[in-house]
Formats: sequence, C-alpha cells, structure tokens
Amino acid sequence: MSKTVSTCILETNLVPNQPQENIFFHTLYRTMADFPAEFVRTARSNSPIQVVALFSTQGSDTNAAMLNIELNQELSKIVSDVNGQPVLDFESFSNRVINNLNVHVCNFIVAHGGQPLRTSMTMAVIEGDTLRMIHIGNAKAVLIRDGKIMALTEEQTVAQRYVQMGAISPEQEVNHPDRFTLTQYLGKMPQDGQVVADKKVHLKLKDGDSLCLMGIGISKLLPARNRNAVLIREMSTEAKAHELINTASNIGIKFGLSFAIVEIESTLILPGDAVIAKRPVAEPVPVVKESPFVGSADSFEGGSSYSAFGDVIDNDQSNTTVFNSSVSSSDNDFVPASKSGSGKKSSISGLIIRSVIIFILCAAAGYGIMFLVFKTRGMIDLAAKPSEVFVDTIMYSVGDDIPVYSQASEDATPIGTLRNGEGVSYLEDEGAYSKITTTGGITGYVLSVNLTSENPNPEAAAQPTAGDVQAVPSDENVEFIPDADPNAGEPDSAAAVSDTAAETAEAQVDEGAPAEEA
Repeated sequence: MSKTVSTCILETNLVPNQPQENIFFHTLYRTMADFPAEFVRTARSNSPIQVVALFSTQGSDTNAAMLNIELNQELSKIVSDVNGQPVLDFESFSNRVINNLNVHVCNFIVAHGGQPLRTSMTMAVIEGDTLRMIHIGNAKAVLIRDGKIMALTEEQTVAQRYVQMGAISPEQEVNHPDRFTLTQYLGKMPQDGQVVADKKVHLKLKDGDSLCLMGIGISKLLPARNRNAVLIREMSTEAKAHELINTASNIGIKFGLSFAIVEIESTLILPGDAVIAKRPVAEPVPVVKESPFVGSADSFEGGSSYSAFGDVIDNDQSNTTVFNSSVSSSDNDFVPASKSGSGKKSSISGLIIRSVIIFILCAAAGYGIMFLVFKTRGMIDLAAKPSEVFVDTIMYSVGDDIPVYSQASEDATPIGTLRNGEGVSYLEDEGAYSKITTTGGITGYVLSVNLTSENPNPEAAAQPTAGDVQAVPSDENVEFIPDADPNAGEPDSAAAVSDTAAETAEAQVDEGAPAEEA
C-alpha cells in the first residue's frame, strides 16, 4: 500500500456562467456551506484504496454546483462499498462509476426542466503502489517524477480532435472557439450514445511521486511555463497548492481555480505501522480494562494520540488498527512467581520457546545438508555467472500522431510520429520516457504512457514482433546452389559461335590450298 499526504484547494468562481468545479478528496468534498470561503483540506492516508476525483460541470451556476455535490455523494457510496475489498476489480469499479454517475446527471437534468449539463470527471485510483486513471472531458491530471512532468490525461474536446486529425496546430487550439466543447461527458442521454472514458493509464508509483489534478483555470488558462515552474518546485503540498492558485490569480484568472495534489511518501509500508515500545522489567505494569484515551488524535495536545500505556503513536496513521488495551499474556511475565498459576504459564512459555529453537535448528541443518549434497555433485556452481539474455520487446502506440522526441524531454525537437497501433522496439526506460526504435529506423524517446504491450489496433497491418524476426544470411555463410540452366535443351550460343568459326577457318584453308598450288 502507499502512504500519502494530500492537499486540495478550491476557489469560488468570480465570473458567472463558467464551469463549476468540486473535488472528491478521500471522501471529503465542498458543500454549499463552503462556497463563500476558500475550501482547503489536507489529509494523510495509507488506505489500501485511495480515490481523488475532480468534477467540472458546464451549465447554470446554481444547478452545476448542486449537481457536483450530488455526484460526490453518489461517489462516496461507491467508494465505501469497495474499501472493504482486499483486491479492487478496477474494470467493474470503473464501469459502475461511469454508469451510475451518468444516469444521475441525466436524471438531474430531467428533474430541473431539461436544461443541459455536461460534467467532466478526472479520477485517480491508487491501489497499493498502482495508479489508474478514469478520465472524461477536459480536466487535466499530471504525474511529477524526478523533476519531470508527465501528462496522464488528454482533453476530449472538439478542438483537440481537430489537432489529432491535423486540421489545426496545437498552438491554434489554445484560442479555438471549440476548445471547451466536450465530445465525452457525463450527462449523455441514451440517444446521444455511450459515455467512452479514457482508462489507459496504469502505472507503478515510486516514492516521491506527486499526482496533480487541475481545473480548467489552471490547466487551460494559466501559461504552461508558469504552471510547470511551480509544480516541479520542492515544497510541501499545502505550500504548492497555495502558490499555484496565487500565481493564477495574479495574472487575472478568476474561475476554474481548483487543484489537488497527492504526494506519495512511501509505497511499501506495513498495515498499521505504529509501534508500541515495551517497558523495562523494573517498571510496574498498570492494569487497564479500557483505554482512557478514546477519541481522535486532534483531541490531544500537540496533535499526537496515545496508546493505553501512554506510548506516543504517530498521528499520521489514523487508520492504524486499535489494539486491545487490556493486559495481554506477555504482561504476566512481570507478575511475581508467588502468584497462583504463574508456574504453569512459565512452563508453557518455555515449551513454546524450545519448540521454536528446535525448528530453526532443524531448518538450518536441512539447508546445510542439501547445499553440501548439491555442491558435491556439481549441481551448484558458485563461480558461474548468470548469462545475459537480451530479448527485443515490441510495444505499440496507443494513438495517432504520438510524437517521437530526440531527447527524453517535452522541450526536445520531435523527429517523427507514431500511428495508432504502430509497433516499435523498446530499448530502455528513461524515467517518464521510453527509448524506442521505429520501423523506419528512427531512434528516439516517447512518453511511456503512450505505449502499451498489447496492440490497441488489431485491425491494422500486422506489426513486426520479436518472434517474427528472421536471420538474414550474410555473404560469408551463404552456400551457393546453382539453379537449373535456364537454357537447358537449347544449344549453347557461345559454343555454337566457336564451332562455326572453326568450320569457317577450315573451309578457307581448304579453298585456299588449290590457289597456292596454282
């Protein structure tokens, strides 16, 4: 599981008739009572399944704000149902989220006079150390790793579709009139077709990663250089959230100021990592039937909670399992031997310890004997080194016009593009980028999220795979096998010419002989 610290911040729109936004933040979200002021929350979590989502609804301000709150309420029910599951069925979970929320939006529209509402949703699902995304609409999510920013979502708008088709350039998209016109959104009626969400992101998290969800004011109106300069800066989640919102406000952005950041502190922690220290033998043991410290960590001075024995437990672990505060059997070791029944418990403890020691010794002896047997028979060679096997890995492009960069950076010059389903040879990992070689022989770098191990376009022409590659014989090992004579059955022209010349010469000699005699 992952241990995270997260901060979200939302500002109320100062411009009417602009998209209303709300954030589902570890089951927290902004209510109507929170709108007059800035909504800021920070939370720590090590839950096996963590969900953060951003909703952005286009439509009437009041109806859009109310709809976002109801969507968060519906999402809370879905998340609470899966929190108790040991393993998340992501496909079932994502389908339930999309279908239930879309139906809820459609019912809301019908109940409020049929006024259209279109909702974008970007959701991050962290299960252990695995990140998955569910994206619909035009909100934006990025991953920050080792000072590099990797886009996790792609806008589902009419202007973005024009860019993909090559009708307009990415620079023209910024001011295109259809840059906010959604092609996919929650609120599609049955006659409008099915909601198609983008769920291709599936990657492993690392310690120090930061996941960011941004409203349209941050993602579309704030210049990328200003936004990225804040995102890659080393600071706390709260400081980064406030710095980004202040940067947008200072340049005149007055709506869409929503931001959530989730920092991955650790991807490998034990469930309930609070440690209760054992006291020295000389210290008397208080017998406590119930813990006198019942309540949240915030009810104690300094923000720390305590165990039944007064030991400090890290406040970050709000989900730590509550241990039984009554005296355990191990505490009886401090009771004087004159107590009734102490001799019996001591003998049981001694028997358990002896059994454990015998088991460890037997296991060690068995391992040593097997090692000697295999070593004697030459089945284990400590000096042998594992051979290195290099296998070409074929990856596929997940979309059209995927840029291939000359270096592992978005600022590098594109040296080519990939088609949807085009196969490439994967060479090595460069952080957020992968070094590849295209079928045309171009070697460059592509964002790792734009590659997949399975062909997303099976109907396209077959791509070369590692198993299809055949060795091409060189000039040194080619055995020449003469083919059948193409002129078999016909007179050899060269031989025929030679024979004709010889006959002519003999004829001349025969004819010339009498002349010389005359």
